[in-house]
This record gives sequence, structure tokens and C-alpha cells, in this order.
Amino acid sequence: MRFDKKVALITGAGSGLGRAYAIMLAERGAKVVLIDQPIARCAELISDAHSATHSTNDNLMQTFDSIHKLGGDCLYFVLDVSDKAAVDRMVDEVAKNWQRIDILINNAGVYGACAFERITTEQWQRQLDVDLNGSFYLTQAVWPLMKLQDYGRIMMTTGASGLFGDLHQVGFSAAKMALVGMVNSLSIEGALHNIRVNSLCPQAVTAMTEKHLAPAIQPLFSLDTLTATTAFLVSEHAPNGQHILAGAGSVSHGMFVEFLPTYFCEGLCTPYKLAQCWHQLYQAFPVSLHASGEDKVLSWSKLSALEHDIKID
Repeated sequence: MRFDKKVALITGAGSGLGRAYAIMLAERGAKVVLIDQPIARCAELISDAHSATHSTNDNLMQTFDSIHKLGGDCLYFVLDVSDKAAVDRMVDEVAKNWQRIDILINNAGVYGACAFERITTEQWQRQLDVDLNGSFYLTQAVWPLMKLQDYGRIMMTTGASGLFGDLHQVGFSAAKMALVGMVNSLSIEGALHNIRVNSLCPQAVTAMTEKHLAPAIQPLFSLDTLTATTAFLVSEHAPNGQHILAGAGSVSHGMFVEFLPTYFCEGLCTPYKLAQCWHQLYQAFPVSLHASGEDKVLSWSKLSALEHDIKID
């Protein structure tokens, strides 16, 4: 699968998964734009023509050098994705250089365990600023260009703790689940313009995760499954509005489903009645899949309309 003549933006590209995605796309012919946060400040403007920032990030430079050695076309920007003005300037510069942006991989994120009562306002805000707001700023910045060219592929990065919950991961979980909602709605809006938006829940051994994986199983979590899945999700063959989980050689599709509803005639739904039938409600098969929130509202309406003799076409 090739990405010749495509331009791809990758955040968190200085190390880990972001670096792996960037190198993978460059090897497959894409022009890549590397984005990562400032690590240190320097007094003078970096002279490299490929940089447009006063900040440095040695890890990002290593990624840039690796792609440069491959003969790939590459730009890099050291910026904080929560800085909307900096994001907008970066996207404008890329558009001036390469006239298009085809792929956006929102990979930048904050990870750290903290008991709920100890989460500070600053920690909470930083989590949302990077994971959620940063993804929003970047996506909104590239959106008009993707609409204009009638093509775009966007991948949001979620996490197992977000999808299923984990101890001391409230901030991370909240931010990552917000991205799931963003994918669900944005994919519907983007479908009109051949913009496909999906999410990936990845698990691999990186500096961010190695402390949470036992040494014995770390070799199982290589990057191969994730780079292959990412290539698929940002390709011309990508699905739309889907949530993919990948790690340790496994790839799966996840989504929110609704168990069979129990309908209560008017006046019969009481707290005590719900407590009595909770075991029945908890996992009542079959399950239903809804294409949108509007689709779910319609299903509610149809059930109630039968009792009230209202005809719904």
C-alpha cells in the first residue's frame, strides 16, 4: 500500500508510535510533517530551512534525520498542540509548501496515573488541552483544505483505559472517550466530502507504556500490528466512523451497542421496578447497532408510538 503524492501530519512524532507512523508513511512514499512539543528553548532561530520555530526537540530531530536518510520529503514543527494559533500557522505553512494535506494522525497525548482526589485542576486541564483540544485544533485547521480537495483521512488515538476504564486513569479516560464521540459525529459530517475519520486504540511497548507491561510479555507488543493498522486507517481503503483496537498481533473492531430494551407502559416505570428487573436489563439480547444518535431517537419513538397509536413512517 503506497501513499505517493499524499501529505501526512503526525503529532507526537518525536518518539514511540508517532515516530513509527511517520517512518512507515515516508517509506511508503508520503510527504510527512512531524509535530512534537517543545523540550527546550534556544535564543536564536534554528537555521534549518525545514524548521519554523524557536524551540528544539532532539527526539523530533532524530525522526526527521531518519526520514531524511530514507530520501523522504519531510517538514518538522516544534509546537504545543494545545496552542491553537501555533497550530493554525503550521497548517498554513504546510499548505503553502505542499498545497494539500491528506492525512492527519492525532497521536500526541498525556499519560500518567493519579488517584482521582489528587488530580489537580492544572493536571486535568493539561490532559484535555493535549489529548482533546489539540486533536480538535488540528482537525479543524486541516478540515477546510480536506473539504476543498474532496479527500481526507483522520485518525484519532484512543486508549484501552479510555474505552474500558482503569484504576487512577480518570483524566486519561475522559479525554480519550471524548475523542470517540468526536469520531462518531465528525465521520458523519466528513462523509459528504470523502473525509473519513476513525480511531485507533493501540498498545505497544514505548517509553510511555513500558512500565505498565511485564517484561515477559513486552516482546509480544511490537509495532508491526499498529503500523499496519494505521496504514489501513489512513489509506484510500479506510472505513469511516469506526473504532479499531490493535496490539500484540490482534486487530479488532469495537463500538457501542445497546442491549434489547424493556418497554414500560406509561406510568409503570418506577425505581423499584427498575431494581427488580435490572438483571434482565443488564444483558438482554439481541443487541442493536445505531448509525447515529438520530437513529437511536427514532428507535425510542417507534417503541412508544405503538402504545400511543401514533404512526411513524
